[in-house]
Amino acid sequence: MNPLGTFKPLSSVRIDISPRAFLDLPIEVEDRWDELCAQKPRLFDGPILAFVGEDKGLIRARRDTYKRLVVQSETKGLIQPPVMQLSVTGVLVAKDAKGKPHVFFGKRSDDTRIYGSLWELGPSGGLDPPPANVLALDEFAVIRQLQIECRDEVGITGVFTSHDILGLIDDPIAMSTDIVVRLDLQRRVHELQANSSNWEYAETRWVPADELTAFGEAERTIPPTAQLIPIVSSMLND
Repeated sequence: MNPLGTFKPLSSVRIDISPRAFLDLPIEVEDRWDELCAQKPRLFDGPILAFVGEDKGLIRARRDTYKRLVVQSETKGLIQPPVMQLSVTGVLVAKDAKGKPHVFFGKRSDDTRIYGSLWELGPSGGLDPPPANVLALDEFAVIRQLQIECRDEVGITGVFTSHDILGLIDDPIAMSTDIVVRLDLQRRVHELQANSSNWEYAETRWVPADELTAFGEAERTIPPTAQLIPIVSSMLND
């Protein structure tokens, strides 16, 4: 398995959701969860969507829990079936006063579950499961989720002039599969600087499109971002 993850280009997605694939958690899972929460008090359990598979843009997902995801990452082999969280990663693009595109990066806080102090394209986050009677999501639900992440994680609100589904990228270390979405912002970069901070990010930066490759070489990034930087650079600089 590629430690950087595998990127699959897609132009659209839709998601079919099946029920949870388990009933009770072994006591070993509960005990390990309690230990992890003591180490990182910001951890909390909740429902998530787990990635099952994809074919021609149709993503199959199931309902699962964050507890199982975290314990699995810390204790290999304890969780069956394995949990691969279905998430969304943003490629936020904003222009400066001269019309030059910049891309948003966040440096992950040490309080996050994984990859503390590493830079990432973002924001990112797991897709919230819909109500139990909803069995499918369209790509606009994915866009709405990313907009929530923009507001809650980095304080970015306002008009997005366009969006594009870029594809899927998996992360075998963090155990996630992310729908990668480009959002173009109407506001200029200098208007966004003061509003881009949250506990999940220790630092944020808008990187000019023509400096993306140099940024990726100079800074430590999470593996999926390392895989995506040349793709985003080519997209914005060609």
